Amino acid sequence: MTRPYSSPPAVGPILVERVAVVTGAGAGIGLGCARVLGGAGASIAVWDIDESAANSAVDQLRLGGVTAKAYTADASQASAVESTIAAIVRDFGGIDILLNNAGTHDGKGIEEGSEADWSRIIDTNLKSVFLVSKAALPSLKAARGSIVNMGSMVGLVGQGKSGAYSASKGGIIALTKNMALDLAPHGIRVNCICPGWVRTPLVDKWFALQPDEAAARAYVDSIHPLGRIASPEEIGNAALFLASDQASFVTGVALEVDGGVTLGY
Repeated sequence: MTRPYSSPPAVGPILVERVAVVTGAGAGIGLGCARVLGGAGASIAVWDIDESAANSAVDQLRLGGVTAKAYTADASQASAVESTIAAIVRDFGGIDILLNNAGTHDGKGIEEGSEADWSRIIDTNLKSVFLVSKAALPSLKAARGSIVNMGSMVGLVGQGKSGAYSASKGGIIALTKNMALDLAPHGIRVNCICPGWVRTPLVDKWFALQPDEAAARAYVDSIHPLGRIASPEEIGNAALFLASDQASFVTGVALEVDGGVTLGY
C-alpha cells in the first residue's frame, strides 16, 4: 500500500538571515518551495507575473511567520528583471539564494505549436533563468550564494505534446551545468531539480479536463513507482537541501525528484 506524503519534522532555522528570491512563487511548486525555505528561516522575495497570486502567496507566508514581500514582473524581460532585482536588494539588503522557478507549458508539439508559442515557452522557462541569474550575480557573489533552477523530468526523457517545454527544460539542465562551472570560482553553487508530476493547480486543471478525471489521476499515480505524484513541498524539500549549506559540496547536479517515474522510460 502506498504511504501518503506527510510533512517531515522541521529541520530548524538553517537559512536564518538568508534572503531567497523565488520566481513563479505565486502558486504550485514555487509557493511550495517558498513555504519550505521560509520555514527554514529565510526571508522570501515572492516574484510572480500575476500580482494577485504574488500578494496571496505573501499573505499565506506571513501567516506562517515568514518575512516575505511581493514583486510583480515578467522574468523574461530584461528591463523588468533588472529593476526587480534592484528593488529586492534595496528592500532586503542582498540576495543569498535564487530559485529560478518561473515557467509555463502549452501542451503542444512542434506540429501544433506556432513560432510565437515556441518563443513564449523558451523565453518564460529558459531565458528567464539567464536574465534573473545575471542580474542577481553581483549580490550572489557578495554572499557566495546558491542558485537552484527548476528543470523537469521531461528535460531528461522528453514527453509527447511538449516540444518547446521539453527543449526549455533540457536547456535549463545544460545551462545549470555551465553556470556551475563559470560561477564556482566565486563560491556560487548552481544546481537544478527535475520533478516528475506534482500536485499543483495547473496539474489539477489538466486532470479536470480529461474525459475520466479519476481514471487519469489513477494512471498518473500508477506510472510513478512510489505510487503517487509529489506535493509542492516535497520539491521544496529538495530545493532547501540544494540551497543550504547541507549541500556545500554539491554543484552542477540535475536532481531527479520524480518518485522514480523516469526509471520506466
